[in-house]
Amino acid sequence: MADSPQARSVADPRTRARDIDRAEVSTVLDAAYAEGQLGAQEYHDRVKRAGSARTLGELRGLTADLQSPAVFGPTTERKRFGRKHSGEYPARTKARDDDRARTIAALDTARADGQLDAEEHTAMTELAAEARTLGELATLVAELQQRPAPPVKPKARNTFRIVTIAAVGLAAVGGFAWTIRADEPAAKETAASVDYDAAPPLVIPTPNLNTIAGFVQFRDDYRTKFGDAVVDEAVLHDEHASAVRRAPDNGDWTVSYTYRGGFERSNSQVTTRDRKAVDIDLAQVNTDALAAVLNAAATTLGVPGGVVSHYRIANDTWVGRPSITVYVRNEVSQSAHLVLALSGEVLKTYPYER
Repeated sequence: MADSPQARSVADPRTRARDIDRAEVSTVLDAAYAEGQLGAQEYHDRVKRAGSARTLGELRGLTADLQSPAVFGPTTERKRFGRKHSGEYPARTKARDDDRARTIAALDTARADGQLDAEEHTAMTELAAEARTLGELATLVAELQQRPAPPVKPKARNTFRIVTIAAVGLAAVGGFAWTIRADEPAAKETAASVDYDAAPPLVIPTPNLNTIAGFVQFRDDYRTKFGDAVVDEAVLHDEHASAVRRAPDNGDWTVSYTYRGGFERSNSQVTTRDRKAVDIDLAQVNTDALAAVLNAAATTLGVPGGVVSHYRIANDTWVGRPSITVYVRNEVSQSAHLVLALSGEVLKTYPYER
């Protein structure tokens, strides 16, 4: 059966975009930013481009490398463009905070059972924390016996069938209305005009989490959200963070959250709790000692021009207790890290070696 003109026009990337198409893409970009797939600058750039996009092809390009991208047009037309409905994402797809956290957990397991030595584990963990794509993460765990399952694309709904049914229903209702209201004058059609440049995207400001003020804000917001300050793990970067805690209805499961000024579930699933995990009360962190370490970390570790890239609060099996690992990196990827107890005592340093 030949494609209808309507189906061809929706599939054609040259088709003019509507305001609702631009708004849909902006919503997808909002979600990608919240999940850590996009940095702040890239997010703002893409939202601006979405607001000024003239065609569906331009809009598709803004979400092509994201997980769960917006769906345009009928599913039958998406096949013609070679876009799969389900299965694994391409390697170039942007990684979420949750993807990075699951990869780091796999590396921790590999270190615990002897697949990786300490130096390999440290280097690969740092790379995982900075990875931007699913391909980069997959490379890090490709040789491990236990690898985290890759994210899977959700099955696309048959939007063409839904739209067709809705259109038929509306046509029937419209025909009925026309027969009983034919004597009334037709309403004048108007198209709402949206000035996207006049309405910049609303982004919740996030504190610099690599400062003690940022940590305190994160901890206070966490306590407000959950009623306590207990985590299995927390990883804080300058603009975002992730946290893992016990599931509320089953202590053998955990739930992951992302933080950008507020907490959101990283995904809709719960996972089995890591056997090495323990309850860590963030209230036990000595903030004065942590502040001193964060401020002096680059100097202490000897990383030229280095800054704190992130720090991880978790149960460290190598020091035998919950600890904070602070990572320092510079613009040319020279890095080092140190480990301190929640009380502030520095337990181990791994300085940069020239």
